[in-house]
Amino acid sequence: MAVIAKNPHLRPLDPRKDLNGVADLIDVCFDFHMDEDGREYVRQIRRVAQSPKYIFDLSQKLIGSGVPMQGFVWEVDGRLVGNLTIIPFLREGRSQYLIANVATSPQFRRQGIARKLTQTALQYIQEHNGSTAWLQVREDNPAAYDLYASLGFHEVARRTTYRAQPRNYRNALEGSTIYLTQRRSSDWASQKTWLEAIYPPEISWHLPFQIHNFEPGIWNEFMHFIQDEPVYQWSARRGDRLLGVASLELNKGLSDSLWLAMPASLEEDALFALLTHSRLQAPSTRNITVNFPSGRAEHCFKSAGYDKHLTLIWMNQPIHQGQKNVSTTRYA
Repeated sequence: MAVIAKNPHLRPLDPRKDLNGVADLIDVCFDFHMDEDGREYVRQIRRVAQSPKYIFDLSQKLIGSGVPMQGFVWEVDGRLVGNLTIIPFLREGRSQYLIANVATSPQFRRQGIARKLTQTALQYIQEHNGSTAWLQVREDNPAAYDLYASLGFHEVARRTTYRAQPRNYRNALEGSTIYLTQRRSSDWASQKTWLEAIYPPEISWHLPFQIHNFEPGIWNEFMHFIQDEPVYQWSARRGDRLLGVASLELNKGLSDSLWLAMPASLEEDALFALLTHSRLQAPSTRNITVNFPSGRAEHCFKSAGYDKHLTLIWMNQPIHQGQKNVSTTRYA
């Protein structure tokens, strides 16, 4: 690539020697914001760095452990001071890319390193016929947001992750007429519609979210049993009217996932009841994690004992090369 040829500090990631340096950069730049799953991700990078078999067999690919093997680094005097990861994926038959782990060592910031890494990634994506570049930026990092906006990225969505510990908690607002039941098969049509609105394909591809996991039926129940990843589902009602469904998915990772299906005009006492009931009924002692559109009913999550962990802004940029551009319509 011409951009790399002109810059002695910029080169493609070499997984045979760079992974420990990448892990160090992620630790320094993101440690304050990482949860335990994120720290486990960094530990996994270090484990892979110590396994030559993985590196030689799977260089420049995504390996089963989830460690990215494509990207670019910025090197000064033999030390990695900048990193960018590229994660390719297919959606609707089109090649797209996620730009991730954009990190610059603190003492080397404000020198244009992140900009040059991102420009190089965009050139790489174009050369490899990618249709769209995606990235995420923290809401509390306006400088990075402005950088990506100046490079042509557009905001698509803001998503907040909440976390809570399972424990006894009152599960109804005083005077509320909401009551909870096990999710019924007849609830699925509304639940599916609401899930698709809250977790649209533009967002859900990068979440541990598979909508078919929540569909009623013997086959799903059998697969949850075989895989030892049960799903617990509850519906909130007022009278005979369905107001929302919560699906608690027990994972093999370090936290469990709660997926909320609610209409756009959600009723907060129903949301509150589902949030607190999920904490009360959770059979695991792991944290519960919820991903939800930013700004919607935040005080309700707080009242139900869910801490606001992180808000990420999703941005994308269509790559112009004679293909029809992917829409940058804003989603919730």
